[in-house]
Amino acid sequence: MKLSHYPVFFAFCLWLIPQLSQAESLATSSVELKTIPAQYQFDGVVEAVNRATVSSRITAEVIEINVDVNDRVAQDAVILRFRDDEIKTRLMRAEANLLAEKAQYQEALARQKEALAEAGRIADLFSRKQVTRSALDKAEADKAAASARVNVLAAQIKAREAEVAEAKVALSYTVVKAPYAGIVTERLIEVGEMASPGQLLLSGVSLDSLRVVIQIPQRLLNDLLPARITSITTDDGHTLSAGEATLIPQADAASHSFGLRIPLLTPAENLYPGSSVKVSLEGPDETLLLVPAEAVVQRGEASAVYLLKNDDIQLRQVRLGRTVGTEREILAGLQAGDVFITDPTQAVGIIKHNQGQ
Repeated sequence: MKLSHYPVFFAFCLWLIPQLSQAESLATSSVELKTIPAQYQFDGVVEAVNRATVSSRITAEVIEINVDVNDRVAQDAVILRFRDDEIKTRLMRAEANLLAEKAQYQEALARQKEALAEAGRIADLFSRKQVTRSALDKAEADKAAASARVNVLAAQIKAREAEVAEAKVALSYTVVKAPYAGIVTERLIEVGEMASPGQLLLSGVSLDSLRVVIQIPQRLLNDLLPARITSITTDDGHTLSAGEATLIPQADAASHSFGLRIPLLTPAENLYPGSSVKVSLEGPDETLLLVPAEAVVQRGEASAVYLLKNDDIQLRQVRLGRTVGTEREILAGLQAGDVFITDPTQAVGIIKHNQGQ
């Protein structure tokens, strides 16, 4: 080496020494392949286990509606009433007819008892040849007629009792009660309107029992059943506890996906039917290339990782996959064994320092 080159060589050494010492002080780690259970995330929809639309069972006028949309109601609370004057009149008429039939029945029983006694007396006299055969025949005919009258009235009483029961049932239909505690979601009739059998009146849901429904593609069915639920989270980050999932054994004809119902064990605040949640299911083991999420930097829309190669800091663009806990999956840009800087701010600091020199 010529003497004229020594000053340049010494200057380069003086610049290289602090860079090497700074690079050695960086916190680094190696890219690793890790075998973990596969995680699949699905969009789920919350729905109420108990939801119903009550309908009319009679033809009657609505005279009272005690609830409106968004009202909370208790189980068996009266939510609507129909006009019941006509049905009450029918019930009273049926009960009066029943009483009359029962009175006639008691009279018929007494007459039957007399006819039986008379027929027995005439038969005794006939056996002693004290009355004629025609007298005996008449007594037997009276006995049969009395018994027939009793049987007819007994049948009529049953018919009257059925009329009374039917009228009572119809009267009970004039008062509509909440089938369970819940919240009213829709009101489909107004006071003064005439309802007919089958007409929809009010809709509601119970918020005490909710479940989440997700759609699983047919190709993943064998991998994800029986369902191993990792987490269910709401849009605001709350985690929901879940029970044992139930598969709906019928695929959607258009998407060829299967519904999976997951009951929620504990209610969540501000969680309503129709809300969206994220459901994570655990699948078979898979091998992924993972780095800590804090080691990844964003440059606009691009993602990158600072690598350390031969004490040289390099910014390597990568393609990211899923988030696995506190780590990110690397789909492209790195390979196992690459040494990366775990704290990108340290790498940026050294680069700026060197650029300043």
